[in-house]
Amino acid sequence: MISGLREQQILQCALETVQDNGFSALPVDPRTIAARAGIGLRSWEPDKAGISGFLMRHGDSFGIGYSTAIKNEGFINFTIAHELGHYFLDGHVDALLQNGSTIHYSQSGFVSNDVHEREADCFASELLMPAPFFKAALRQSGSGFAAIERLASLARTSIVATAIKFAKLAEDPLAVILSSGNQVEWCFLSPELKKCRGVNFLEKKSFIPSGSVSDKFIRDGKSVLAGDKLEGFSSLQTWFEKAPDVEFKEDVVGLGHYGKTLTVLFTEEALNDEDEIEEDEDSDSDLPSNRWRKRDQFRDD
Repeated sequence: MISGLREQQILQCALETVQDNGFSALPVDPRTIAARAGIGLRSWEPDKAGISGFLMRHGDSFGIGYSTAIKNEGFINFTIAHELGHYFLDGHVDALLQNGSTIHYSQSGFVSNDVHEREADCFASELLMPAPFFKAALRQSGSGFAAIERLASLARTSIVATAIKFAKLAEDPLAVILSSGNQVEWCFLSPELKKCRGVNFLEKKSFIPSGSVSDKFIRDGKSVLAGDKLEGFSSLQTWFEKAPDVEFKEDVVGLGHYGKTLTVLFTEEALNDEDEIEEDEDSDSDLPSNRWRKRDQFRDD
């Protein structure tokens, strides 16, 4: 895990890199940043699954390679930004290219538990989707998976990276969950959903709950590989056992040959006061949602 102080240092480094390169709105082009830093880029097809890119050093010169195994602009941009994280973040070059090593291979996309990979992912997310730019676009994006798609298209980022950023900055109660088969890989909660009584992060390798829209979706393996989508409704209590029994929209999408499923749980309605716990100190309180409204029960429309 990245400590709060270290995360703030990484976010600040990424934002300063964006500003130093003259960007003031989405999209941020990592190729331009690499070029201005004198870093060469080249595509390459790795011979080992799971490798997304590499950072290479030859004398005082650096180069970045990005995998073509997944031919997706957002994935490639994130890979380049991840390698730029290794280049710009203090300590990374010395730690990863030591004892005569000239090349470091990476796993980007929030799948590695290595601290340097996690820090580079954090840097890449902020580099491509700086919070000031992303918040402004988010308020015009709508809700659910459709909003994530719009933002990913605008920022030219991967669906997965955009979904995580969306959850971190969303104004409404929302969760994004990545699963492989019927097991959770990770879960991110919006600040508002974190305040809800009984809602905690889903543990890695915990099971997708029976009766959820996601459970129905993943039973058909072809839907995941085909990149199909499914929309429906689930109780928040279905996903979080001790949470209130309130209805959330549930969007599910297969991530194609990536072999994983992305779930977005969300509502634009306010949670009742009795459903909330005291606001924690880490919540992003400067983003009040003006779209919420109290209600007695959820509609079926």
